[in-house]
Amino acid sequence: MSARLAGLIVALLVGAAFIAIVVASRGPATIVVPTNGVTAGGKADNPAGVPAQGELTARTDMQRWPGETAHTPPGVRALGSPASSPPVGEQRVREWWADKGANQDILDQSRFREGLTSLPEPERGVLVQPQGRTWRHLHTVTLFYGGAFYILGVSILIALFLAVRGRISIAEGESSEAVKRFSAFERANHWLTALSFLIMALTGLVILYGNSAIRPWLGASLHAELTRASAWSHMTFAVPFVLGVLAMIALWTRQNLWEGLDWQWLKRGGGFLRTDGKNPPARKFNAGQKLVFWSVVLGGLSLTVTGAGMMFPFLWTGYTGMQIVQSLHAAIALLMVGLIIGHIYIGTVGMEGAFSAMWSGWVDRNWAKEHHSLWYSGEDGEKRPAVVPIAAAPQSPPMTAAIGSFAIGIVVAIAIAVAMTGVFEAATLGSAAREALSNPAVHLDNVMPRRSASRSGSQP
Repeated sequence: MSARLAGLIVALLVGAAFIAIVVASRGPATIVVPTNGVTAGGKADNPAGVPAQGELTARTDMQRWPGETAHTPPGVRALGSPASSPPVGEQRVREWWADKGANQDILDQSRFREGLTSLPEPERGVLVQPQGRTWRHLHTVTLFYGGAFYILGVSILIALFLAVRGRISIAEGESSEAVKRFSAFERANHWLTALSFLIMALTGLVILYGNSAIRPWLGASLHAELTRASAWSHMTFAVPFVLGVLAMIALWTRQNLWEGLDWQWLKRGGGFLRTDGKNPPARKFNAGQKLVFWSVVLGGLSLTVTGAGMMFPFLWTGYTGMQIVQSLHAAIALLMVGLIIGHIYIGTVGMEGAFSAMWSGWVDRNWAKEHHSLWYSGEDGEKRPAVVPIAAAPQSPPMTAAIGSFAIGIVVAIAIAVAMTGVFEAATLGSAAREALSNPAVHLDNVMPRRSASRSGSQP
């Protein structure tokens, strides 16, 4: 199958998905059905009635219950049975919407309300926060559909470019000589960062779109396990990703500083639309690669800051700040996903000879001369890279050198993530113990032996 035909097929498939998202986005608005949070609309759904009061009390007891003791958990019904829960809530909300003028006191009171709860965290005392409606719309509509439009749109454009332009080939063809481009450490760090980002991107998409796209066919139970695993993986692989980005900053910042030459490269489209091999001059990193570098650096550091804000909720900000942090994190992540899709395309099927730069560390002499002429010739002030016969290019067999740096990056990323899983688990257990000490309804002598017994394999 030719590259152009493959691009056309991908464009058609992704285009169909894009149309499906457009249709879904034009559907009826999602509304929130009001309940007291205990019975979900059953007969006891009356906070003033005795049954509901009993369930509210039981829910409070459940919140105090440690969950890992020999004591019997308090009885509480989180949801009413389907037979006792007629869908009257949605009908009631639509009635309110139909006559907004007569229901202003219900719909339009934008007041921040706080109260007292039995929960230890002060932020749990917020009962109504009007900006939550704006955040909910931003999260469930703007980012949800906007992110899908953006990622699918970028994918369609790339596929169409491949269908029209075809693969960018080496104009003079492959030579018999090679040029060393990246060291083993640079390649290993690249794969460490790449794997970490891909896992965070996939798990982030599961968290954002899983409830709508995955849960219907996977089922609630398996979807819950997948989401839980995604949340943990998202946090643990953030650490090797940040370390990889910091290493890239140390290695490549000087070579990625912007200059007038880069504007000329952009004006000429990097030579991607030409077929004669007359590309604009570029140093070791051209303007396109510099844009990717700074996007990864600035975007990665921004994701680190916002991600830390979500990992330690309400530590230094309130509800409004948390909503801003979450929205920024999702928006920046979606933008980076689209960018990396383009980066992966150029580095693999999009351009002949590009993949070997990060795979073996060596590139064909003609490829270097066409796409990075100033670096190849030494006119950029750097030492001219040595040109050697391809057979003598790597210091070790090509496949061994390539797999070695790739494997090191992958193994190190996974090892750091696994280690961080233990760190986060220990921190979580420490938080639970501190909470038990501050809550007279929970005692450490009920918590710790239970955990020890479960770890040793004995029965409770």
